[in-house]
Parts: sequence; C-alpha cells; structure tokens
Amino acid sequence: MCKNSEIERNDEQPLLERLEAYGRTDVYPFHMPGHKRRLGPKEMGHLYEMDITEIDGFDNLHEPEGILKDAQLFAAELYHSEETAFIVNGSTAGLLAAIAGICRDGGEILAARNCHKAVYHAIELHHLKPYYIYPPINTKYGINEGIYPQDVEKMWITHQNIQAIVITSPTYDGVVSDIEAICEIAHRHRVPVIVDEAHGAHFCFSDYFPKSAVACGADVVIQSTHKTLPAMTQTALIHLNGDLIDRERIRRMLTIYQTSSPSYILMGSIDGCLHMLSENGEMLYKAYTERLQKLRNAIHEQCRWIKLPEYEELDAACSKDYDKSKIVLSVRNTGMTGRQFHEILLHDYHLQMEMVSAEYVLAMTAVGDSEEGYERLLHALVETDAKINAMLAQNEAKKDALDEEEKLHDWAKLPVVSQKMTIYDAEQRKKILCRLDDAAGKIAADYIYLYPPGIPIVTPGEMITGAVIGTIHWWLSDGLHVSGVYEERDVRIIC
Repeated sequence: MCKNSEIERNDEQPLLERLEAYGRTDVYPFHMPGHKRRLGPKEMGHLYEMDITEIDGFDNLHEPEGILKDAQLFAAELYHSEETAFIVNGSTAGLLAAIAGICRDGGEILAARNCHKAVYHAIELHHLKPYYIYPPINTKYGINEGIYPQDVEKMWITHQNIQAIVITSPTYDGVVSDIEAICEIAHRHRVPVIVDEAHGAHFCFSDYFPKSAVACGADVVIQSTHKTLPAMTQTALIHLNGDLIDRERIRRMLTIYQTSSPSYILMGSIDGCLHMLSENGEMLYKAYTERLQKLRNAIHEQCRWIKLPEYEELDAACSKDYDKSKIVLSVRNTGMTGRQFHEILLHDYHLQMEMVSAEYVLAMTAVGDSEEGYERLLHALVETDAKINAMLAQNEAKKDALDEEEKLHDWAKLPVVSQKMTIYDAEQRKKILCRLDDAAGKIAADYIYLYPPGIPIVTPGEMITGAVIGTIHWWLSDGLHVSGVYEERDVRIIC
C-alpha cells in the first residue's frame, strides 16, 4: 500500500484547494498531460506573473507578425511541416477549423467511424452528409484496428462528391493506419486528408515510435501537445501542407473556434516544451524509450493473465504500426471487468489510469514519466495477476465458462447503423425520453458514447438497433458511464 492515502473527495472543497491537496498525494498519473506533473520548462513556475493579454512586444495569435510568428515557424521546422499554428482550445478546435475550412456547408465528408466527437460536431454545425468507414476489431483485445485503404478507395465509386476524409491515427489505444496509402488514394481524386493525430505529437522525437502523418503526406494534421508531450492541458498544433487545402480559410476558422483572448501561458507552454525537446529531446527520449521497453518486456514476462498488445498481433493489412507508449492492459478471460481492474489500481496502488473500458484499462506513458512510476505499475500488475491466477485455479469451471463467453461478444465492435436524417436536422426536431429497451427502431436524438475516448456508438439522426442496445447494456452492467443514457436507462429519441 502506498504511503499517502488522502485521495478521497470532498465536494464542499473549492477547486483550487482540491487541486493543491491532490498534488500532495502520491497518486501516480498514467494519464495526460504528458508532463506528468513533474517535467516542463523551468521558466513556468510563476504562472500568475506571466498571465498577460496582447500587449506591446507579445504579438497576436490571430494575426502573428512577431514573436508568435517566429514561435510557430520554429514549430513547423521541428515537425517538418510547411505551416504550423498554435492552438489553445485543444485538438477539438483544430478538427472543427480544419473541417469547416475544407468542406462547404451541406457538402459530403468521409470519416472513420471511430473519430472523436469533435468531428461529429463539425458535421452537425456545417450540415454535412457523412459517409463512414468502420475499422475492424481486433478480437483478441477488443480494440479498433486501423482503416483499410481499399475501403477508402471503394467509397469513391459511389460517392464522388466527397470533399475531405478524416482519419484518427493513432487511435486512443495506439493503432496507426496506413496514412501514406490513404493519402495516395485521396490525392488521386484531389481530395485532402485530415488526420487527427492528437495522440501522436511525440512521434517525430524518436524512431521508436511510428512515422507521423505529417511525413506521410496528410494535408492537415492536428496534434495535442498536452497529451504526450510536457505541455499544459488544452495546448495543440495544427500542421497545414500541400495545395489541396485553402489555408487562409482554415486560418480564419481557427479565429472562430478559438478564443479571441488566447492564453499566453498556454502558448508559452507550447513554445517552451518544443524548445526543451529540440535541445534535450534526444537524451530524454532515449532514456524514456529504454525504460518503456523494459516495462513492456517485464509485463510480458511476469504476468500470465494481464495481457499487453503488440504490433505483431494486429492485422497488418489495415494497421500500419503501433504506438508502444500506450500501455493497453487487458483482463479478458480473467473474470474481472475493466472497471474492477481500474478500481484496484487506483485504490490499492494509487495509480490513476487514463481510460477504463469494459475489458481493459489504458495507461498513457510519456517522456515525463519516472522510473519510480513504472516500478509501481509493474509491482501492481504482478500482484494483481497473481491474485487472478489464484482465483481461477480455484475454479476451473468458471474459467471454462469465461473462455466460452468471450467468444460470443466483441464489446468494442461499432454496430453499423443507418442514418435517417442529418445530425443538424435531428437537432432541430422535438425530442422525448424513451426506455432503452423500447428504443429499437427509433431515431436517436443524442450522441451516445463512452468518454473517453468519445466515439459515438450512435449519433443524432441514426436508427437505434438491437445491437446498439445490447452493447449499451453491456457497458452499463460493467459499471461504465455512458454519455447520452439518463436515469432509469432512458435515451432521447426523435418524436
């Protein structure tokens, strides 16, 4: 047990006091932001002293001519991008601006179904008609694989008015699609590719990680610097390349989807982070990747039941690479749910995971992690694995039943649903509550999803099917919070 157990909530405590109290606990952050509350530019110790507005000598993010222009040029050079802009409203703002800047209202867009909810919000706001490509599921681990390039090619046979394609790569779980092949297909049809690379801002700092979409020919790449780099929450970059996009229009959309008073602390965090990595990144990433690989090897060697995916277990036809910074810890075939596993790690070992799902938890690692954090995680996994082994050894019949049950259901598979009206039109219609079990055949009025990662199982305007209902019930029975499902298991439908 860890030395400091003061992690209980006090709902009457002011936010700042709770943050200060939480900072004094020994809870280790296997989640974003990538600085892990310990690594960052040393100059940022006195934040209130640096909280300014657009005063003389500090430029304007929306019309950069001086210091911010130079900072963004430095970022572009570091990432080998033709043009790079800072974002202080997260990758969400980048996705909204990119889609709005490329697609005209009422147009058509091709999107991977496992895109972040921001993509769906852009579709809604601009009255777009979406066509979806569904990623296959890795049945061993229940995670989304990459996108088949041939599925992208097939879409142009029947949908030749598509204005953009949006792909999430890497996924939340670290799976990387073949962006080069997808870009080659799209560019042959003169269609730009937007890649949500929010979880891949670290790719260019070490050959241990996959190739960035910037280097793979993508026209727009959005990265969250705060997710995997030592930058503050809400910071991001957008990279613009090639001649298929209207860069001026995307820049204008960035001014719409970002605040007119961008935080200089956040912009300073981006710039300070990138300069630190430019100067010391080789040393930092060498130490980080060596520790990370040592941890991954130890998990494989010392855990029998808790499993860790590797690239060799993915389908190379659709999954081009894998980001090993993502520690996906599967408890399939153990009798333990992802939620139960998460609670053990948090309450018994004070390890806060990034995400919990039905059958696994996700530990996000980054250059800001410490050796001590990895040792604590490995210790917790080995002990928990031994307890699982003892439990299953006492009940072989239960283990056989679990093996058979796992063959019957792949919880992460996104059910294919039909769109009965656009998201925008659905949002204009009258809505009522309906019991989930009575919703089959009805039209959804809400997004329904697990957050994180925020991938909708159904969007407004789509028909709710029995497969959708069954998956939602399974999520709920495993103790997961499902956004869009209300008390008494009600959902909102179109009248």
